[in-house]
Amino acid sequence: MDVYRPDGSLVQSVPIPSGSRYNNIEVIYDIDLGGVTRDLAVLSDRGTDKLHVFAINGSSATAPLSEVTASSAPLVFGGSRKINSKTAYGLAGWRNRATGKAEVFVTQENTTNLAKLVLTDAGGGKVSYQKVASLSLPDHFTLPNGTTWKPCFNPRHPDWVAHAEGMVVDPDTGTLWADQEIVGLWKMSTDLTNPVLVHKLTRFGQKYTVVNDRCKIDSSSPSYGEPYLPGDLEGIGLYRAGTTSNGYLLISNQQKSIFTVFSRNGSSYLGTLAIGGGAFDAVEATDGLDVINVNMGPKYPQGMLVTQDGKDAPEGGTNFKFTPWQSVANAMRLVVDTSGSPRR
Repeated sequence: MDVYRPDGSLVQSVPIPSGSRYNNIEVIYDIDLGGVTRDLAVLSDRGTDKLHVFAINGSSATAPLSEVTASSAPLVFGGSRKINSKTAYGLAGWRNRATGKAEVFVTQENTTNLAKLVLTDAGGGKVSYQKVASLSLPDHFTLPNGTTWKPCFNPRHPDWVAHAEGMVVDPDTGTLWADQEIVGLWKMSTDLTNPVLVHKLTRFGQKYTVVNDRCKIDSSSPSYGEPYLPGDLEGIGLYRAGTTSNGYLLISNQQKSIFTVFSRNGSSYLGTLAIGGGAFDAVEATDGLDVINVNMGPKYPQGMLVTQDGKDAPEGGTNFKFTPWQSVANAMRLVVDTSGSPRR
């Protein structure tokens, strides 16, 4: 796990333990555990089915992260032993303003399960967690014509179903947004109740065949989804424009290398953009993203969009690209508002 400055320079590189596969990360601010208030970085580990928690020391110029995970931290989904290929996957979190507690939401890979965890004081400055709620999203759907549709996920593994990964919490409304990758965008409360599928992928309801263990969509068959959501849904970020109502949801489409923008409440589709090449190569096959509306320095005075580039060129491999929010806002005619703060 690496820590970077906005200018792209490396601050710290944290080795990943043997057997671990870090997947998603969230920063949660001003968490009081054991009488000590700290900013925390929380990660999902799909290799061990656990969370890792790091304390953030913003005054350190070379090593701001130090792990504080309790050795007794439990598995997220596995009970007494992890379930291979069905471990902790997507992650989002927030500081619940009503309780002051750090709440973390985790999806389970290759299932439709979500869990809500609360970080707890384990003594001696260490942090653990406990599961307080759970939810299973549907793995099949009844279409308007009365038929049942089940997404084609991984024909080689019939017991695997369309999981969710990308998630984000809107702290002003207490809303959890979750991308079920080949289904659509879910909206629910942070107590994991009242889930609503507010946007569906173009492939939703379309017929398919399996050829050589691969799903082949019949694009000529009827779609019950939105035409502006081809491909899949992966990372999701929230641009908070200063108030509880202004702002945007940004979602990456890994298969099509585009980003979809919705109004903050999810009701309106506002357009699609791609991040083209310039001083660096274009952004393609993006899995994760994040966006922030505060001043991040001379190049990003109005905030920034951070995207994973899954096809970095010419070197190959993957890296991260930083885009000034004002570039996104100008291209999409979106609002710029730096009055909010991720700490509130």
